[in-house]
Amino acid sequence: MADLTSGRVQQKLRTRDALIAAAIELVRAGHYFSVADVADAAGVGRTTAYRYFPTQEMLFAQAVLQFVGGADDREMYRTFAADSAPEHRLDAVIIGSDDSMAAHESEYRAMLRLSLEQRPGNDDLPRRQMYRLRWLEDAISRLEPTIGTTAYRRLIAALSLCVGIESHVVLHDICMLKPAAAREVKRWAAQALLRTALADAVAQVHKKRSPSAHPRASKPR
Repeated sequence: MADLTSGRVQQKLRTRDALIAAAIELVRAGHYFSVADVADAAGVGRTTAYRYFPTQEMLFAQAVLQFVGGADDREMYRTFAADSAPEHRLDAVIIGSDDSMAAHESEYRAMLRLSLEQRPGNDDLPRRQMYRLRWLEDAISRLEPTIGTTAYRRLIAALSLCVGIESHVVLHDICMLKPAAAREVKRWAAQALLRTALADAVAQVHKKRSPSAHPRASKPR
């Protein structure tokens, strides 16, 4: 595996990006490809290409991640631009992720399998979908001053359980839900988490303002 942290790092990254870009073009065209095919399309030596991506599956996972994720990213921010309400933006994240899972389920499952099989110390393959946290944060970031940073980070972490292939697998494979029912569970859970975080923030404010929270010192007699 090519070391991307030492030596001619920028050149190595350009080579790697060229291979991924060529693979994305093949994915977009609907072509099956080998690492050698991608190397030829990118103008990179085949031996060099295999140092970056030893298997076709690893290269395919990277290409699909960037191709699908990039398209989802553009669509998500078009939706955000049309609505500023956090609850609506959050719902858009859940729906957008669910749509992507349905359209590219086999590819996402392949990425999940590869990430679970990844050996410690090998960071070339992304362990998880890389867009979800940014989508969630951009959807509800305006609430951080209201609920506080600690509660906000906890909420983002909890909401991440409603997005991506992991929730898809749980609801479809384990809970045996139909696609429409699984989507509604994710939407309901996300909104419930959001409401709970907001309610907790209000309760904390009331607690601080309550006279009982700051008992007056008794006057000496």
